[in-house]
This record gives sequence, C-alpha cells and structure tokens, in this order.
Amino acid sequence: MGIGGGSAKVAEEIGACRMKKAEKIKILDELIERSTNLTCAGKAAYTSVMRETLSFVRNALEEKSASDWAERIKKIPWSSCSEPEYSIHSCKSVINSLNRIILSIKNEVELYAVDDKDKLIAYEDSQREKIPIIFISHSSEDKTYGDALEKFIVGLGVRNDQLIYTSHPLHKIPLGEKIYEYLRINIDKDVFVIFLLSDNYFDSPACLNEMGAAWVKRNDYTIIFTPSFDLNNKKFQNCAIDTKKMGITLTSDKHCKDSMIELKNKIIKIFSLDVEERDAIHLLDAFMEKITEVNND
Repeated sequence: MGIGGGSAKVAEEIGACRMKKAEKIKILDELIERSTNLTCAGKAAYTSVMRETLSFVRNALEEKSASDWAERIKKIPWSSCSEPEYSIHSCKSVINSLNRIILSIKNEVELYAVDDKDKLIAYEDSQREKIPIIFISHSSEDKTYGDALEKFIVGLGVRNDQLIYTSHPLHKIPLGEKIYEYLRINIDKDVFVIFLLSDNYFDSPACLNEMGAAWVKRNDYTIIFTPSFDLNNKKFQNCAIDTKKMGITLTSDKHCKDSMIELKNKIIKIFSLDVEERDAIHLLDAFMEKITEVNND
C-alpha cells in the first residue's frame, strides 16, 4: 500500500527506520493535526492519513508494537465512508477512531521510545529480573472503592512496595518522581493491572493514558466495575482493553463475592503468598461489608 498525496515530507521522513524520538513525535503531531481536521467529504484526505499512519507504525515502531497498531488500523471500517449511502454518524465515528489511534501511538512513543543505546541496554538488563507488582488504575473520584481494594490486597500479604495505588500514601508515586516516567518504568515490570472502571475513569485523560500504556505492554489484568457504570458506555466499548472479558461488578452480591474469591486466588498465585483460609475469609467478608457500606451511602 503506497503513501497517498497530502504530505510528501512526512512520506520521506517515515522512510527512515531509525528515527529519533523527537522526529517521531513531530510526524505524529502532523498526522494528529490532519486527522483532527478531516471531514466526511474528504475521502482522499482520510485515505492519505490512514496510509501514512500505517507506514509510520511499520517503519518507526518496534516489530511487535507495529504489528498491533497496524491490526487496529486495519479494523477501522473505512468502507462506511465510501459507500453511496453512508451515514454521517458512521463516517465521523471512523474519523474519530483514527484520531484516537494516532493519539495513542503518540502516547506510546512519549512513554517508551528510547534514543540512547546505553539506556536501551540498561533497560533490557533491568527486565531480566522481574518483580511482580499490582497496579490499581483508577480515578481519584472512586477512592472509596479503591481503598477497599487496597485493604483487601495488602491484607493478603502483598507488600507496600508491590502495590501502586496513587490514592494511598503508602503506594503513591514517590516525591520528586515524574508520574508518567514512574508508571512507565513500573508497567514495564511484571505487572498485574486492576482496572477500576467508572464514568469518572473514562472522563479522565490520565486514566485513559494508563490504560493505553498497560495495553501496549500486554500486562495481565482484571476489570472491576463500580455499580453505577453502564457497560454500554461508548468510551468503554471503544477503549484499548478487551471489553468482552468478564469483570467484577461491585454490587456486594454472591456473584461479586465469588468473583472476588477468584481474584484472591489469582493474587495469591502471582505473589506465591501463604494465606490461612480463615484469614482470607475474614478479609473477603470485611471487603464485602465495606462495599455494601459504600453502595448505601
């Protein structure tokens, strides 16, 4: 697939496989600007942006990442914008999908691109010894639910330094650390992510950046929903993670409790914890009581 007209300069620049981080961001910024200005009447323009985005990911990103992004771009239903009877809504949805993908690619480049060869070698060396970590990705607006999860997880025996939960003083980002740099380093480790999803979560750009970073690194994860969250939320349906994956809804009923038992068993396995069954039962009962209390407030 060749590169369409619209930006010969971009076409020339993305022919180089070894680009500096700043060069990649510059190209992505241009693609973002062009994708943002696309209209449903400009078939040639969006075809050009789509093709140049594909060319960028194939030539400027690592093989695994390039393959993943190319697959996502190919899944965009472009035909809905070229058929005689297409709807304006469908066409705008296609344009928005491309725009979100390019923004996510830029986020990946900003978080993970490495120019310095020595830094890259040091990074690869650091991966040889992976320590398991749990990361609770959440909105600060849902702190009451997050606090209940934190108490449950720590009660099982997970150490404070093995849990990243930014709403708690023992698990927050260390003073002086840059939040995205800290998350980048830790998400690169053997991380099990708990996504605490709500309308608040999908209204937060910071939360969506966390989700995108975890998706890029293919971290193992569990989805937990707040009781009021609508699974038909369009932002959820179009997000990076697998929306068909079964999650836990914090409704404090038997289904919730059974699912939390599965989560408990998974955490015990990941961290090789030795937990007395009676202690685990006590922790789970306390968690369920807290969720009931929060839901009734």
